[in-house]
Amino acid sequence: MMDLQEFLALDADCDTEDQVDLRALEFVSSYDSHLMCPICHCPFVQPVRLQCDHVFCEKCLRSAITTFRSAESDEFPCPSCRTPTSQVSMSVPRLLINMCDEIQVRCPLAGEGCQELIPRGHIQAHVDKYCGYQLVPCPDESCDKKTRRKDLQAENRCRHSYCRCSRCEEDVMEQDYEEHDKELCPSLETTCTGCGTSVLQRTLETHIEACPEVVSSCAASKYGCPTKIRRAEIATHEQQCPLVAIGPYFEAQNTRLNSLELTMRHLQQRNEIFEDGMANIRTTLVESSRIGDRNGTDFADETEESADRTSNVFSSNATTYLLSLHESLREEVSQMSHALTDLDARASMTIMNECLRIKEDMAHTNAAVNSIRMQVQWLMNPRLHNGTRAGGVRPNASTGNESRSQLASAPGPGNVAGPSLGPLRPRRPSDSGREGTKL
Repeated sequence: MMDLQEFLALDADCDTEDQVDLRALEFVSSYDSHLMCPICHCPFVQPVRLQCDHVFCEKCLRSAITTFRSAESDEFPCPSCRTPTSQVSMSVPRLLINMCDEIQVRCPLAGEGCQELIPRGHIQAHVDKYCGYQLVPCPDESCDKKTRRKDLQAENRCRHSYCRCSRCEEDVMEQDYEEHDKELCPSLETTCTGCGTSVLQRTLETHIEACPEVVSSCAASKYGCPTKIRRAEIATHEQQCPLVAIGPYFEAQNTRLNSLELTMRHLQQRNEIFEDGMANIRTTLVESSRIGDRNGTDFADETEESADRTSNVFSSNATTYLLSLHESLREEVSQMSHALTDLDARASMTIMNECLRIKEDMAHTNAAVNSIRMQVQWLMNPRLHNGTRAGGVRPNASTGNESRSQLASAPGPGNVAGPSLGPLRPRRPSDSGREGTKL
Protein backbone atom coordinates (compact mmCIF):
# COMPACT_ATOMS: atom_id res chain seq x y z
CA MET A 1 0.00 0.00 0.00
CA MET A 2 1.14 3.55 -0.71
CA ASP A 3 -0.24 7.00 -0.08
CA LEU A 4 -1.93 9.05 -2.77
CA GLN A 5 1.05 11.39 -3.01
CA GLU A 6 3.42 8.48 -3.57
CA PHE A 7 1.08 6.99 -6.16
CA LEU A 8 0.88 10.26 -8.07
CA ALA A 9 4.67 10.64 -7.87
CA LEU A 10 5.18 7.41 -9.81
CA ASP A 11 6.14 8.00 -13.43
CA ALA A 12 3.33 6.97 -15.72
CA ASP A 13 4.12 4.88 -18.76
CA CYS A 14 4.79 7.21 -21.63
CA ASP A 15 2.78 6.56 -24.78
CA THR A 16 5.24 6.38 -27.67
CA GLU A 17 4.59 5.74 -31.33
CA ASP A 18 5.58 2.08 -31.02
CA GLN A 19 3.43 1.49 -27.93
CA VAL A 20 0.09 -0.20 -28.70
CA ASP A 21 -2.95 1.43 -27.11
CA LEU A 22 -4.66 -1.54 -25.48
CA ARG A 23 -7.93 0.38 -25.03
CA ALA A 24 -8.27 1.08 -28.76
CA LEU A 25 -8.05 -2.58 -29.81
CA GLU A 26 -10.96 -4.43 -31.40
CA PHE A 27 -12.06 -7.19 -29.02
CA VAL A 28 -13.11 -10.39 -30.78
CA SER A 29 -13.99 -12.67 -27.86
CA SER A 30 -16.46 -11.78 -25.10
CA TYR A 31 -15.30 -11.10 -21.54
CA ASP A 32 -16.89 -10.84 -18.13
CA SER A 33 -18.22 -7.45 -17.08
CA HIS A 34 -16.24 -7.67 -13.82
CA LEU A 35 -13.04 -7.36 -15.87
CA MET A 36 -14.08 -3.90 -17.09
CA CYS A 37 -12.69 -0.73 -15.53
CA PRO A 38 -15.56 1.44 -14.19
CA ILE A 39 -13.89 4.59 -15.54
CA CYS A 40 -12.80 3.74 -19.12
CA HIS A 41 -15.18 0.74 -19.59
CA CYS A 42 -12.38 -1.40 -21.09
CA PRO A 43 -10.63 -4.49 -19.69
CA PHE A 44 -8.12 -3.54 -17.00
CA VAL A 45 -4.74 -2.17 -18.12
CA GLN A 46 -2.14 -2.29 -15.30
CA PRO A 47 -4.84 -2.58 -12.60
CA VAL A 48 -4.48 -1.10 -9.09
CA ARG A 49 -6.67 -1.57 -6.02
CA LEU A 50 -8.11 0.86 -3.46
CA GLN A 51 -8.81 0.19 0.22
CA CYS A 52 -12.44 -0.62 -0.59
CA ASP A 53 -11.20 -3.44 -2.92
CA HIS A 54 -12.44 -1.72 -6.08
CA VAL A 55 -10.01 -2.13 -8.99
CA PHE A 56 -9.21 0.46 -11.67
CA CYS A 57 -6.68 1.01 -14.41
CA GLU A 58 -3.59 2.78 -13.13
CA LYS A 59 -3.81 5.57 -15.69
CA CYS A 60 -7.56 6.06 -15.16
CA LEU A 61 -7.23 6.24 -11.37
CA ARG A 62 -4.31 8.70 -11.55
CA SER A 63 -6.37 10.96 -13.82
CA ALA A 64 -9.41 10.74 -11.51
CA ILE A 65 -7.35 11.56 -8.41
CA THR A 66 -5.73 14.54 -10.13
CA THR A 67 -9.10 15.86 -11.28
CA PHE A 68 -11.40 15.30 -8.30
CA ARG A 69 -9.19 15.23 -5.20
CA SER A 70 -9.43 18.25 -2.99
CA ALA A 71 -6.14 20.05 -2.35
CA GLU A 72 -6.95 20.42 1.36
CA SER A 73 -7.73 16.74 1.95
CA ASP A 74 -5.52 13.67 1.92
CA GLU A 75 -8.43 11.40 1.07
CA PHE A 76 -10.04 10.60 -2.26
CA PRO A 77 -13.62 9.27 -2.74
CA CYS A 78 -13.76 5.97 -4.63
CA PRO A 79 -15.33 6.52 -8.09
CA SER A 80 -17.55 3.43 -7.57
CA CYS A 81 -18.77 3.54 -3.96
CA ARG A 82 -17.68 7.09 -2.89
CA THR A 83 -15.84 5.65 0.10
CA PRO A 84 -13.00 7.97 1.23
CA THR A 85 -9.61 6.31 0.81
CA SER A 86 -6.06 7.48 1.34
CA GLN A 87 -4.00 4.52 0.09
CA VAL A 88 -3.56 2.66 -3.20
CA SER A 89 -2.28 -0.89 -3.58
CA MET A 90 -0.32 -2.02 -6.65
CA SER A 91 -0.83 -5.71 -5.80
CA VAL A 92 -3.78 -7.17 -7.71
CA PRO A 93 -4.61 -10.91 -7.91
CA ARG A 94 -2.63 -12.52 -10.73
CA LEU A 95 -5.75 -14.37 -11.89
CA LEU A 96 -7.40 -11.04 -12.75
CA ILE A 97 -4.43 -9.94 -14.86
CA ASN A 98 -4.24 -13.30 -16.66
CA MET A 99 -7.95 -13.21 -17.51
CA CYS A 100 -7.55 -9.74 -19.03
CA ASP A 101 -4.47 -10.79 -21.02
CA GLU A 102 -6.26 -13.84 -22.47
CA ILE A 103 -8.98 -11.82 -24.20
CA GLN A 104 -8.72 -12.29 -27.98
CA VAL A 105 -8.17 -9.07 -29.96
CA ARG A 106 -7.57 -8.21 -33.59
CA CYS A 107 -4.18 -6.93 -34.72
CA PRO A 108 -4.11 -3.09 -34.65
CA LEU A 109 -2.78 -3.21 -38.24
CA ALA A 110 -5.95 -4.95 -39.49
CA GLY A 111 -6.67 -1.92 -41.68
CA GLU A 112 -3.38 -2.57 -43.49
CA GLY A 113 -4.32 -6.20 -44.18
CA CYS A 114 -3.26 -8.22 -41.10
CA GLN A 115 -5.93 -10.76 -40.12
CA GLU A 116 -4.25 -12.21 -37.01
CA LEU A 117 -6.23 -12.78 -33.78
CA ILE A 118 -3.95 -12.67 -30.72
CA PRO A 119 -4.43 -12.64 -26.93
CA ARG A 120 -4.17 -9.11 -25.64
CA GLY A 121 -1.15 -9.92 -23.51
CA HIS A 122 0.88 -10.85 -26.63
CA ILE A 123 -0.25 -8.03 -28.92
CA GLN A 124 2.81 -5.85 -28.27
CA ALA A 125 5.23 -8.70 -29.08
CA HIS A 126 3.25 -9.53 -32.23
CA VAL A 127 3.45 -5.95 -33.51
CA ASP A 128 7.14 -5.55 -32.62
CA LYS A 129 8.45 -8.87 -33.98
CA TYR A 130 6.02 -10.91 -36.07
CA CYS A 131 3.43 -8.72 -37.85
CA GLY A 132 4.31 -8.53 -41.55
CA TYR A 133 2.44 -5.22 -41.99
CA GLN A 134 4.49 -3.31 -39.40
CA LEU A 135 6.65 -0.55 -40.89
CA VAL A 136 10.38 -1.02 -40.26
CA PRO A 137 13.38 1.06 -41.40
CA CYS A 138 14.76 0.36 -44.85
CA PRO A 139 17.83 -1.97 -44.87
CA ASP A 140 19.70 0.66 -46.85
CA GLU A 141 21.07 3.16 -44.33
CA SER A 142 21.10 5.92 -46.92
CA CYS A 143 17.32 5.56 -47.40
CA ASP A 144 15.16 7.28 -44.79
CA LYS A 145 11.90 5.58 -45.83
CA LYS A 146 10.16 2.66 -44.14
CA THR A 147 8.90 -0.58 -45.57
CA ARG A 148 6.65 -3.40 -44.40
CA ARG A 149 8.31 -6.32 -42.69
CA LYS A 150 6.83 -8.77 -45.19
CA ASP A 151 8.37 -6.84 -48.10
CA LEU A 152 11.93 -7.29 -46.84
CA GLN A 153 14.00 -9.62 -48.99
CA ALA A 154 16.85 -11.93 -48.06
CA GLU A 155 19.41 -9.70 -49.79
CA ASN A 156 18.29 -6.72 -47.66
CA ARG A 157 18.34 -4.22 -50.50
CA CYS A 158 16.33 -1.04 -50.85
CA ARG A 159 13.08 -1.39 -52.81
CA HIS A 160 11.99 2.23 -52.79
CA SER A 161 13.16 2.99 -56.32
CA TYR A 162 10.49 3.68 -58.98
CA CYS A 163 9.88 1.73 -62.18
CA ARG A 164 7.45 2.44 -65.03
CA CYS A 165 4.43 0.21 -65.72
CA SER A 166 4.38 -0.94 -69.35
CA ARG A 167 0.56 -0.81 -69.61
CA CYS A 168 -0.51 2.42 -67.92
CA GLU A 169 2.85 4.29 -68.15
CA GLU A 170 2.70 5.11 -64.42
CA ASP A 171 5.72 5.23 -62.06
CA VAL A 172 5.28 2.65 -59.30
CA MET A 173 7.56 1.88 -56.35
CA GLU A 174 9.38 -1.42 -56.73
CA GLN A 175 7.95 -2.93 -53.54
CA ASP A 176 4.41 -2.18 -54.79
CA TYR A 177 4.97 -3.09 -58.45
CA GLU A 178 3.82 -6.72 -58.14
CA GLU A 179 0.52 -5.75 -56.51
CA HIS A 180 0.04 -2.97 -59.07
CA ASP A 181 0.72 -5.32 -61.98
CA LYS A 182 -1.79 -7.95 -60.80
CA GLU A 183 -4.58 -5.96 -59.20
CA LEU A 184 -4.28 -2.16 -59.20
CA CYS A 185 -3.26 -1.29 -62.75
CA PRO A 186 -6.18 0.64 -64.36
CA SER A 187 -5.36 -0.86 -67.79
CA LEU A 188 -6.18 -4.39 -66.66
CA GLU A 189 -9.25 -5.97 -68.23
CA THR A 190 -11.98 -7.44 -66.10
CA THR A 191 -15.42 -9.00 -66.63
CA CYS A 192 -18.73 -7.43 -65.71
CA THR A 193 -20.64 -9.68 -63.32
CA GLY A 194 -23.99 -8.75 -64.89
CA CYS A 195 -23.59 -8.97 -68.65
CA GLY A 196 -20.23 -10.76 -68.86
CA THR A 197 -18.65 -8.06 -71.03
CA SER A 198 -14.88 -7.53 -70.81
CA VAL A 199 -14.09 -3.93 -69.87
CA LEU A 200 -11.09 -2.05 -68.55
CA GLN A 201 -10.74 -2.04 -64.80
CA ARG A 202 -10.67 1.76 -64.69
CA THR A 203 -14.07 1.92 -66.46
CA LEU A 204 -15.65 -0.97 -64.54
CA GLU A 205 -17.47 1.23 -62.02
CA THR A 206 -18.95 3.43 -64.76
CA HIS A 207 -20.03 0.35 -66.72
CA ILE A 208 -21.70 -1.25 -63.67
CA GLU A 209 -23.64 1.96 -62.95
CA ALA A 210 -25.14 1.90 -66.48
CA CYS A 211 -25.33 -1.86 -67.19
CA PRO A 212 -29.02 -2.96 -67.52
CA GLU A 213 -28.18 -6.61 -66.68
CA VAL A 214 -26.77 -5.91 -63.23
CA VAL A 215 -28.99 -7.23 -60.44
CA SER A 216 -29.99 -4.44 -58.07
CA SER A 217 -32.27 -4.15 -55.07
CA CYS A 218 -35.56 -2.30 -54.87
CA ALA A 219 -35.48 1.28 -53.60
CA ALA A 220 -37.64 0.10 -50.67
CA SER A 221 -35.19 -2.63 -49.63
CA LYS A 222 -34.37 -0.67 -46.47
CA TYR A 223 -38.08 -0.90 -45.56
CA GLY A 224 -38.26 -4.68 -46.04
CA CYS A 225 -38.74 -5.32 -49.78
CA PRO A 226 -36.68 -8.45 -50.63
CA THR A 227 -36.87 -8.08 -54.43
CA LYS A 228 -33.61 -8.16 -56.41
CA ILE A 229 -34.05 -7.97 -60.18
CA ARG A 230 -32.31 -6.65 -63.27
CA ARG A 231 -31.82 -2.90 -63.47
CA ALA A 232 -33.86 -2.78 -66.68
CA GLU A 233 -36.92 -4.11 -64.80
CA ILE A 234 -36.44 -2.27 -61.52
CA ALA A 235 -38.48 0.77 -62.64
CA THR A 236 -41.53 -1.39 -63.41
CA HIS A 237 -41.26 -3.11 -60.06
CA GLU A 238 -40.94 0.16 -58.13
CA GLN A 239 -44.15 1.46 -59.74
CA GLN A 240 -46.05 -1.57 -58.37
CA CYS A 241 -44.25 -1.95 -55.02
CA PRO A 242 -46.46 -0.63 -52.16
CA LEU A 243 -43.45 -0.06 -49.90
CA VAL A 244 -42.07 2.55 -52.33
CA ALA A 245 -45.32 4.52 -52.04
CA ILE A 246 -45.20 4.37 -48.23
CA GLY A 247 -41.46 5.22 -48.19
CA PRO A 248 -41.84 9.01 -47.57
CA TYR A 249 -44.06 8.30 -44.55
CA PHE A 250 -41.43 5.93 -43.15
CA GLU A 251 -38.74 8.56 -43.68
CA ALA A 252 -40.75 11.16 -41.79
CA GLN A 253 -41.36 8.75 -38.91
CA ASN A 254 -37.69 7.77 -38.76
CA THR A 255 -36.66 11.41 -38.66
CA ARG A 256 -39.07 12.07 -35.82
CA LEU A 257 -37.93 9.00 -33.90
CA ASN A 258 -34.28 10.03 -34.28
CA SER A 259 -35.04 13.49 -32.93
CA LEU A 260 -36.91 11.99 -29.98
CA GLU A 261 -34.05 9.61 -29.23
CA LEU A 262 -31.59 12.50 -29.36
CA THR A 263 -33.74 14.47 -26.95
CA MET A 264 -33.94 11.48 -24.59
CA ARG A 265 -30.16 11.10 -24.74
CA HIS A 266 -29.70 14.75 -23.80
CA LEU A 267 -32.14 14.39 -20.92
CA GLN A 268 -30.33 11.30 -19.66
CA GLN A 269 -27.03 13.18 -19.77
CA ARG A 270 -28.55 16.04 -17.80
CA ASN A 271 -29.93 13.55 -15.32
CA GLU A 272 -26.48 12.00 -14.86
CA ILE A 273 -24.96 15.45 -14.37
CA PHE A 274 -27.54 16.29 -11.71
CA GLU A 275 -26.95 12.98 -9.94
CA ASP A 276 -23.20 13.60 -9.92
CA GLY A 277 -23.85 17.07 -8.54
CA MET A 278 -26.01 15.63 -5.79
CA ALA A 279 -23.31 13.11 -4.89
CA ASN A 280 -20.66 15.87 -4.77
CA ILE A 281 -22.88 18.06 -2.60
CA ARG A 282 -23.49 15.18 -0.19
CA THR A 283 -19.76 14.43 -0.03
CA THR A 284 -19.00 18.11 0.62
CA LEU A 285 -21.62 18.25 3.36
CA VAL A 286 -20.20 15.13 5.01
CA GLU A 287 -16.67 16.55 4.92
CA SER A 288 -17.84 19.91 6.23
CA SER A 289 -19.68 18.17 9.06
CA ARG A 290 -16.49 16.29 9.96
CA ILE A 291 -14.47 19.50 9.97
CA GLY A 292 -17.17 21.12 12.10
CA ASP A 293 -16.97 18.22 14.58
CA ARG A 294 -13.21 18.64 14.88
CA ASN A 295 -13.38 22.40 15.49
CA GLY A 296 -16.62 22.35 17.44
CA THR A 297 -14.91 22.10 20.82
CA ASP A 298 -13.56 25.64 20.41
CA PHE A 299 -16.97 27.28 20.08
CA ALA A 300 -19.83 27.82 22.43
CA ASP A 301 -22.88 25.59 22.46
CA GLU A 302 -25.16 28.26 21.00
CA THR A 303 -22.82 28.90 18.06
CA GLU A 304 -22.64 25.17 17.44
CA GLU A 305 -26.39 24.83 17.33
CA SER A 306 -26.81 27.77 14.97
CA ALA A 307 -24.13 26.42 12.60
CA ASP A 308 -25.76 22.99 12.59
CA ARG A 309 -29.09 24.59 11.89
CA THR A 310 -27.67 26.58 8.99
CA SER A 311 -25.91 23.56 7.45
CA ASN A 312 -29.04 21.45 7.82
CA VAL A 313 -31.18 24.11 6.13
CA PHE A 314 -28.67 24.47 3.28
CA SER A 315 -28.44 20.69 2.87
CA SER A 316 -32.20 20.21 2.88
CA ASN A 317 -32.78 23.06 0.39
CA ALA A 318 -30.11 21.84 -2.03
CA THR A 319 -31.28 18.24 -1.76
CA THR A 320 -34.92 19.24 -2.27
CA TYR A 321 -34.05 21.32 -5.33
CA LEU A 322 -32.00 18.54 -6.93
CA LEU A 323 -34.67 15.95 -6.14
CA SER A 324 -37.32 18.10 -7.80
CA LEU A 325 -35.13 18.44 -10.89
CA HIS A 326 -34.60 14.69 -10.87
CA GLU A 327 -38.35 14.02 -10.69
CA SER A 328 -39.09 16.48 -13.51
CA LEU A 329 -36.52 14.76 -15.69
CA ARG A 330 -38.07 11.40 -14.92
CA GLU A 331 -41.48 12.73 -15.97
CA GLU A 332 -40.03 14.07 -19.24
CA VAL A 333 -38.41 10.71 -19.99
CA SER A 334 -41.71 8.88 -19.29
CA GLN A 335 -43.56 11.31 -21.59
CA MET A 336 -41.02 10.66 -24.32
CA SER A 337 -41.47 6.90 -23.95
CA HIS A 338 -45.26 7.30 -24.20
CA ALA A 339 -44.82 9.42 -27.32
CA LEU A 340 -42.63 6.75 -28.89
CA THR A 341 -45.25 4.09 -28.12
CA ASP A 342 -47.97 6.27 -29.66
CA LEU A 343 -45.91 6.77 -32.81
CA ASP A 344 -45.37 3.02 -33.16
CA ALA A 345 -49.12 2.39 -32.82
CA ARG A 346 -49.92 5.08 -35.43
CA ALA A 347 -47.41 3.63 -37.85
CA SER A 348 -48.89 0.15 -37.43
CA MET A 349 -52.45 1.44 -38.02
CA THR A 350 -51.37 3.38 -41.12
CA ILE A 351 -49.72 0.30 -42.61
CA MET A 352 -52.80 -1.80 -41.83
CA ASN A 353 -55.15 0.73 -43.47
CA GLU A 354 -52.95 0.92 -46.55
CA CYS A 355 -52.93 -2.88 -46.84
CA LEU A 356 -56.74 -3.02 -46.49
CA ARG A 357 -57.16 -0.43 -49.26
CA ILE A 358 -54.84 -2.42 -51.55
CA LYS A 359 -56.78 -5.62 -50.80
CA GLU A 360 -60.10 -3.92 -51.65
CA ASP A 361 -58.68 -2.66 -54.97
CA MET A 362 -57.50 -6.20 -55.77
CA ALA A 363 -60.97 -7.60 -54.95
CA HIS A 364 -62.66 -5.06 -57.28
CA THR A 365 -60.15 -5.90 -60.00
CA ASN A 366 -60.83 -9.64 -59.60
CA ALA A 367 -64.60 -9.04 -59.83
CA ALA A 368 -64.19 -7.00 -63.02
CA VAL A 369 -61.96 -9.68 -64.55
CA ASN A 370 -64.54 -12.40 -63.70
CA SER A 371 -67.35 -10.32 -65.26
CA ILE A 372 -65.34 -9.83 -68.45
CA ARG A 373 -64.58 -13.56 -68.52
CA MET A 374 -68.31 -14.44 -68.30
CA GLN A 375 -69.18 -12.02 -71.11
CA VAL A 376 -66.44 -13.45 -73.33
CA GLN A 377 -67.71 -16.99 -72.66
CA TRP A 378 -71.26 -15.93 -73.60
CA LEU A 379 -70.08 -14.36 -76.82
CA MET A 380 -68.04 -17.42 -77.72
CA ASN A 381 -70.96 -19.83 -77.12
CA PRO A 382 -70.99 -22.30 -80.09
CA ARG A 383 -74.77 -22.74 -79.83
CA LEU A 384 -75.21 -19.04 -80.53
CA HIS A 385 -73.02 -19.22 -83.64
CA ASN A 386 -74.84 -22.29 -84.96
CA GLY A 387 -78.20 -20.60 -84.51
CA THR A 388 -76.97 -17.53 -86.34
CA ARG A 389 -75.83 -19.60 -89.35
CA ALA A 390 -79.15 -21.57 -89.50
CA GLY A 391 -81.39 -18.47 -89.32
CA GLY A 392 -79.61 -16.32 -91.89
CA VAL A 393 -82.88 -15.73 -94.08
CA ARG A 394 -85.72 -13.81 -92.42
CA PRO A 395 -89.09 -15.61 -92.66
CA ASN A 396 -92.09 -13.90 -94.48
CA ALA A 397 -95.41 -13.09 -92.92
CA SER A 398 -97.12 -16.38 -93.87
CA THR A 399 -94.34 -18.32 -92.39
CA GLY A 400 -94.69 -16.22 -89.27
CA ASN A 401 -98.41 -16.99 -89.12
CA GLU A 402 -97.78 -20.67 -89.51
CA SER A 403 -95.21 -20.65 -86.78
CA ARG A 404 -97.61 -18.74 -84.52
CA SER A 405 -100.33 -21.32 -85.15
CA GLN A 406 -97.89 -24.10 -84.39
CA LEU A 407 -96.93 -22.41 -81.16
CA ALA A 408 -100.58 -21.91 -80.24
CA SER A 409 -101.39 -25.58 -80.82
CA ALA A 410 -98.31 -26.69 -78.86
CA PRO A 411 -99.01 -28.42 -75.56
CA GLY A 412 -98.35 -26.65 -72.30
CA PRO A 413 -95.61 -27.33 -69.84
CA GLY A 414 -97.64 -30.14 -68.26
CA ASN A 415 -97.60 -32.31 -71.44
CA VAL A 416 -94.22 -33.90 -71.14
CA ALA A 417 -94.68 -36.23 -74.17
CA GLY A 418 -95.97 -33.56 -76.54
CA PRO A 419 -94.42 -32.78 -79.92
CA SER A 420 -91.10 -30.91 -80.13
CA LEU A 421 -91.00 -27.17 -80.58
CA GLY A 422 -89.03 -27.46 -83.84
CA PRO A 423 -85.74 -25.75 -84.64
CA LEU A 424 -84.71 -23.03 -82.22
CA ARG A 425 -85.07 -19.43 -83.34
CA PRO A 426 -81.70 -17.72 -83.89
CA ARG A 427 -80.69 -15.60 -80.94
CA ARG A 428 -80.12 -11.92 -81.56
CA PRO A 429 -78.00 -9.59 -79.43
CA SER A 430 -81.18 -7.68 -78.55
CA ASP A 431 -82.55 -10.81 -76.83
CA SER A 432 -79.87 -10.69 -74.19
CA GLY A 433 -81.84 -8.30 -71.99
CA ARG A 434 -84.70 -10.79 -71.75
CA GLU A 435 -82.53 -13.43 -70.17
CA GLY A 436 -81.02 -11.03 -67.63
CA THR A 437 -77.53 -11.15 -69.07
CA LYS A 438 -75.49 -7.95 -68.63
CA LEU A 439 -73.10 -6.84 -71.32
